Amino acid sequence: MRLKIVSAYLLFGLMLGDVSAYSTISDNNGTLFSSVSPAQSNNASTPAHKEIGLMLDTARHFYSVNVIKNFIDTLAVSGGSFLHLHFSDHENYALESDLLGQKVENDIQRKDGAYINPQTGKPFLSYEQLKEITRYAQSKNIELIPEIDSPNHMNGIFQLLVHKYGQGYVDSLKSAHVDDELDITKPESVQFVKKLITEVADAFGSQSKHFHIGGDEFAYSEEYNQEFIDYINELAAYLDQKGFTPRLWNDGLITKNVDGLNHNIQITYWSYDGDTENRSVAIRRRQMCASVPDLIDKGFTVLNYNSYYLYLVPKEGSDLRKEADFAGKDIENHWNLGVWDGENTNNAIRNTDNILGAALAIWGEDAGRLSDKSIQEYSSGVLKAVIHKSRANDSEASE
Repeated sequence: MRLKIVSAYLLFGLMLGDVSAYSTISDNNGTLFSSVSPAQSNNASTPAHKEIGLMLDTARHFYSVNVIKNFIDTLAVSGGSFLHLHFSDHENYALESDLLGQKVENDIQRKDGAYINPQTGKPFLSYEQLKEITRYAQSKNIELIPEIDSPNHMNGIFQLLVHKYGQGYVDSLKSAHVDDELDITKPESVQFVKKLITEVADAFGSQSKHFHIGGDEFAYSEEYNQEFIDYINELAAYLDQKGFTPRLWNDGLITKNVDGLNHNIQITYWSYDGDTENRSVAIRRRQMCASVPDLIDKGFTVLNYNSYYLYLVPKEGSDLRKEADFAGKDIENHWNLGVWDGENTNNAIRNTDNILGAALAIWGEDAGRLSDKSIQEYSSGVLKAVIHKSRANDSEASE
């Protein structure tokens, strides 16, 4: 039994088309696994050095400057290379923003350093605090990677825009079909995201070489998936002009259309089926969505964010020490860089030269009143285990 369960959001909803019969196997818990043979493709370029890091959800749980520095220290001493900051989600946009009207001069600062937006009651980091973190990360040779999540996970941004520009402006950007999503077919919506990307890119500075553009858990049909590909390609081209390599969550990528995706986009692969508990939906998603072997065969660069082993969701009232100890041992004993599909090892990637790296992801939706310091302290062993197994696997493959 896992000590963390990742929330299963709507992924493509029930708008998916019918699929043909699909061969699966299951473990004792009834988990669906693909019986696809492991990829042995040499199409993807072999990375010279694995990129191993941490994704930190600062949108749904605030982390002070000092605690973020502690995470950076753990990464640095353990052989990690990046800190992926997920500061944009439904619950909050956790960074100062001129474009969104979230400014420190209008807000209150808590003892832990967080600025509180009086209109939303939510905490965020200031530009100056981000500069301090950026300088510190650079001194430790750790790259900071920003993430602006779209077209879903937009409510934190929408809420700020309502306060600054009014509901009418927000409605002009929203999808007519899904209330918490951006309308990616409207030029003005795409232009808004580009403006926000520019603001964030300027705030993070030249230390950052990658920029994550989200792309997960949206309610889009297979029929209109090409619109999503076009949207992502436009953002990727924009980031390329600014000198960034874009990264993207995998679950919007379907086999039918993925060839049209810009191949410079690096894929952070978290789940084959969105971790749904609905067996029929899982089968349909696995039939339609691109697997890690699919992506490697098509020449894409992939990072392993396996939601079974590499997602931590600290919960208020739980025994953090016990959970972290279990998770670390589970990773050491059962996971390696080639295991991408939950617990399944039948379709694991044998030649991990074609996997760029991996990351532990710490999500904040259940953290409640847990202190940021306690989460950092108890997760450090898990982070070290991820880095150790990723590096060990890399070493074994090169022998």
